[in-house]
Amino acid sequence: EMGASVLPITFFVILLHFTLTPIAVDDFWRFIIGAVLIIVGLGIFLVGVDLGATPIGELSGESLVKTNMMPVLLIGGLLLGFIISIAEPDLHVLSIQVEQFTANIVGRWQMVLVVSIGVGVMVMVGFWRLVKHIRLRTVLWITYGVIFLLALFNSPEFHAFSFDASGSTTGAITTPFLLALAAGIAGLFEGEAEDARDRYGMVGLASAGAILAMLVQGAIDSPAGYQQIDIVENITPAFFLEPFTSSLSGVLVDSLLSIAPLALVFIVIQLGMLKLKRKNVSRIMIGLLYCYIGLSLFMAGVNGGFMRVGRFIGAQLVLEHSPFLAVLAGFFLGMLTVIAEPAVHVLTDSVQESTGGTVPRNLTLLSLAIGVAFSIVLAVIRIYVEGLMLWHILLPAYILIMILSYFTPDLFIGVAFDAGGVASGPMTATFILAFAQGAAGAHPAANVLIDGFGVVALVAMTPLITIQAMGLIYKHRQRKEQQAAASEDSE
Repeated sequence: EMGASVLPITFFVILLHFTLTPIAVDDFWRFIIGAVLIIVGLGIFLVGVDLGATPIGELSGESLVKTNMMPVLLIGGLLLGFIISIAEPDLHVLSIQVEQFTANIVGRWQMVLVVSIGVGVMVMVGFWRLVKHIRLRTVLWITYGVIFLLALFNSPEFHAFSFDASGSTTGAITTPFLLALAAGIAGLFEGEAEDARDRYGMVGLASAGAILAMLVQGAIDSPAGYQQIDIVENITPAFFLEPFTSSLSGVLVDSLLSIAPLALVFIVIQLGMLKLKRKNVSRIMIGLLYCYIGLSLFMAGVNGGFMRVGRFIGAQLVLEHSPFLAVLAGFFLGMLTVIAEPAVHVLTDSVQESTGGTVPRNLTLLSLAIGVAFSIVLAVIRIYVEGLMLWHILLPAYILIMILSYFTPDLFIGVAFDAGGVASGPMTATFILAFAQGAAGAHPAANVLIDGFGVVALVAMTPLITIQAMGLIYKHRQRKEQQAAASEDSE
């Protein structure tokens, strides 16, 4: 699955290398090594998620509800959301970029901790919603109302950082963990819930929490402006593997700091509530070890060569070729990213199953692919059009999303907001983010911090429109079937 996710981007880069943007030999082979490390690392990481993180999510949710104590449930949600977000690889990739391009004004761990607090708070709200059976759209309307109010007090740079964080924090580990957490709680209320809608929406709330937390930080502690930074990398490594070896010790420590809190939470819950058999405990701990090894390999691949080539290609397309080719490259990158993302196929199957085949998986996949492709096209256009801010796109889009949520069936609202984390997967947080940064850094009128960020936000936004549109199609077809059945009965 990870090969299917990374290889299309890799082949696209090879095609560009031999046609439009020749890459230096050493950088090209570092990119290939980085791609292999990402494939292997994510593969091992996701095995660890299945063995360790997902069972912890399900068991934790069930155990917290069974205490029948609302304060315990809410505090548990806060801690679990906080800890799982810290372990998210995509968030670390983004926070490293933000730290680098703000010259440490916004630190990596500062951003990770702030975002994780926001995720924890909104997971706590999600728990409360599940127990009280409050409609998801009500919580989302209030949350996004506060978000756009806070956005008035933030700089354009923080708009991009905040909305990018929403797509990055719900990635390879957070999405399955939160889905398992919600399923564990919703499963205990199956008889009380109207349908499967309570199983969806937790990931969407976590994404909103990331935006909220970053905007609060920006409103309180945002500098008046940031210095433009040149991101074109001209430093030649001393030896071929230096980009990998120079960051290895830091990667190993950072990965340990990411996974250790999750292991600690499991140990506490195991000793206090679960009392699982030794065999099951060993299985979960081995899963967490896989998460650590996989995360370390993934980050080594990202830092060692993958993102460097992404920036180079983005810069070369802007410097050496017409805007049309840069836009076209962005379009195909978007299509490849979605079609190759394994989690997207799980989502499309889920939509088809939930609608009884009324909305076929291929229709959903095509809609998502075209939507994400155009979102990256918009990100590239922002670089060329001076004065086109991220909020000029996000504000009308989210107004449309909120209007759609009024008419869309509840199940599709939850699926749509969860799907944002699915579409903005590892390739968006790594290669496509780097591609946008390279393009913005090379364009004389663009600002890296304003125009180079925001692409993850645009990709995460697309499914909110696409899936809700699918929901309206389902609603319309269902109504027609009911009318046809009623007319047959009357005859």
